[in-house]
Amino acid sequence: MRRTVRYWSTVCALAVCCIFRLRANAIEDLSIEEDIAGLEAQRKQVSLPDTEATRRWAILPQIGYAPDTGPVIGAKFTHRNVLNQGVTLDAGGVYAAFSNKFDLNFVVEQPHLLNDQLLIDVRGTFASDPQRYFFGLGNNEQGPDPASTNSFQNIAGAVTVGWRPKRTIALNFSIGVRKVNIGEGHGLGHCGGIVPCPFTVEEFPDLTGVHGGLVNPFSLSLVYDNRDSVVRPTHGWRAILKVAHTNKYLLSDFQFTRIVADLSYVYSFGEGKYVLGIRGDGEGMAGPSNEIPYWELAELGGEDTMRGFFPYRFFGKGRVLLNAEFRFYLFAFNFFKLWRVRFDGAVFGDGGRVFLSQKDATNEFNFDTQLVGPIVSDFRYSYGAGLRIALSEALVARIDAGFSEEEKGLIYLSFGQTF
Repeated sequence: MRRTVRYWSTVCALAVCCIFRLRANAIEDLSIEEDIAGLEAQRKQVSLPDTEATRRWAILPQIGYAPDTGPVIGAKFTHRNVLNQGVTLDAGGVYAAFSNKFDLNFVVEQPHLLNDQLLIDVRGTFASDPQRYFFGLGNNEQGPDPASTNSFQNIAGAVTVGWRPKRTIALNFSIGVRKVNIGEGHGLGHCGGIVPCPFTVEEFPDLTGVHGGLVNPFSLSLVYDNRDSVVRPTHGWRAILKVAHTNKYLLSDFQFTRIVADLSYVYSFGEGKYVLGIRGDGEGMAGPSNEIPYWELAELGGEDTMRGFFPYRFFGKGRVLLNAEFRFYLFAFNFFKLWRVRFDGAVFGDGGRVFLSQKDATNEFNFDTQLVGPIVSDFRYSYGAGLRIALSEALVARIDAGFSEEEKGLIYLSFGQTF
């Protein structure tokens, strides 16, 4: 009886009613580097025997319901040791029939070429959202109601080649392409009360990139990672430094340079039952303001940054982000001799803000002035709690409920640890 209850608790947790959001991000976010960071932890698992606790593949349904999308259905498949060669294959898709939103993506990684010194990463995504909300630029007070709405279609891909002088370090070069199409959408949203949302293309006709466009950046990145696991890390550092550039000589419609730095650390105690993680992230963009499309700006909001705010809530030419998370073991069991399913609880806090210009950031973070005031008054904060559901050494699902001054109880279902 107890085993049956546990099985059904797993099914119910994974079929949680979730707010579904399309994460049609640029390939130029840190998703590539975050996956590369986990390769060393994956390598440690390749030679282990294939048991419920160490199995490196999993398939997971995504089932839910949200007020703005209706029923949502999809699936996620991850295999971290294809053909026993340490190759990672990750693919997923989600579809919301009533709103006609969908998101498809895949990743293939071969990290063991030339005696583990060369890695190749190929990935792509195709997402379409007939109604995506826009809240304006900067650290504004627009929320919780959006300023406008529009359709948003994103097609992107990237190829990355990395060299690993040491097992914990990777130097990477990427070439990517991203095509964004923006239109009026179906305009069914409301911007406060019963007033219909205006279309972004009409409300903000001078917004750079308001009709979409093409970017094809190349980037260089440095990744350091000595964590003990990619699914449930309990100790170690992860550091990422990335520079990306695109211009019209590369047939891009825009031109800009992006610099991102991300540092996180996890520490465990109580024989690994309790894990404390902290993360600091900073991003800056250089280029003429009329040459940076708004959908490529640094952003905050959503399941990977500030979980108490709507996705794409804040846009700017720079950002500062701080995350802290405490995870604690709940229980674990074997699921039909397929996977070792482990449940962890989590409580978290997020803080950050965006900047519209370098002068904006310099004025507020000049060390000749008092630093505490700007942080307390201008930073946005969110907090919440959630579940982490790990399936052996294959994947981990995150269910988070985020709260902020604007939103009460935003629910996210996503995959992979925050940091």
